[in-house]
Amino acid sequence: MTTTKHYIPSEEYRQMLVRDGDRRFKEWHDSFLKYQELFLEDMMDKRKAA
Repeated sequence: MTTTKHYIPSEEYRQMLVRDGDRRFKEWHDSFLKYQELFLEDMMDKRKAA
């Protein structure tokens, strides 16, 4: 059994990296927006209580 290396063309690799970066950013941004929403709700509640 021989194993031959399959090299990915640089453009295909670049596109994979871009898609991965987009996915990671979307995950981070979704988490940030959720945190921001909770934070703003908490601030509104504190202002109402004061």
